[in-house]
Amino acid sequence: MRRNIAGLKRSARLRSEQAMERALAALHRMDASDRDINFRTVATEAKVSTAGLYGQEELRVRIMRSRRTTSHRVAPAVSTAQERERLSRQNIAATLRLRIKELEEKNRELNTLLELAYGKLALACEKNASEWSGF
Repeated sequence: MRRNIAGLKRSARLRSEQAMERALAALHRMDASDRDINFRTVATEAKVSTAGLYGQEELRVRIMRSRRTTSHRVAPAVSTAQERERLSRQNIAATLRLRIKELEEKNRELNTLLELAYGKLALACEKNASEWSGF
């Protein structure tokens, strides 16, 4: 018997994408607030594992680049109000994109469950109708 693992694969991919988005948003927030950036602090902020950060090439490079630039700063750069607002909007947009993805996935799951329920209801109606037709 073959198993249908498409749902599991889709769920794993979605969780991975969400973790990457959380990590990128955390990295932006930490960079904007001039906090120390390293794998442990980004993982804690984003609520992901450090192994996951090391495993993602793009994230690893960004963290290493940010870590290098923050460790060599002489004095924290003064951000203008416009720069802070831009970063704030980016964080809000990233958060909203993540929420939209979560809601879309939940909607897909609920639609699948609804289709299954309709199918079971139709089978039950057919069975009930055939039982009554025998009288």
